[in-house]
Amino acid sequence: MRIALTPSEWRWLGNGLILLGVLVWAPFLIAMAMGEDWPFLPFLAAHLTGVLGGWQLRARAATMEGSASTAWEIGRRRRWLSRLLIYLGVLAWAPYFYQTRVLGHEVEIFPYLAAHLTGVLSGVALRLSVEMERRWRRSGRLHGA
Repeated sequence: MRIALTPSEWRWLGNGLILLGVLVWAPFLIAMAMGEDWPFLPFLAAHLTGVLGGWQLRARAATMEGSASTAWEIGRRRRWLSRLLIYLGVLAWAPYFYQTRVLGHEVEIFPYLAAHLTGVLSGVALRLSVEMERRWRRSGRLHGA
């Protein structure tokens, strides 16, 4: 059985899944702030499932829309830069895990979290600017502007 959704609906589902993947940290952070010691890995697994699953749904929407040359030309450099910023934000965890898991050192997590969030949120904001421009141009064409 195959679900028949429009690219826009796949994109919204993907965005929702990504949002849930990010929001999964809320109870964990609240528990940490209250001094409780909850296990980290289930939250990381839920985060990665939501974010990567949402990314796949968004990729499906892009594939369904095809590669119309004008749609892909809008913000091409910004899309590339947003992807780079997101990758660098995710890669910010590499030195943290190397130091803690391989070398066995105790290190503060917050600088790595700050680098992760800076890269990822900057990349997302840049990508949203492309999406907003694309929608604006599409609605302008549809309404004769």
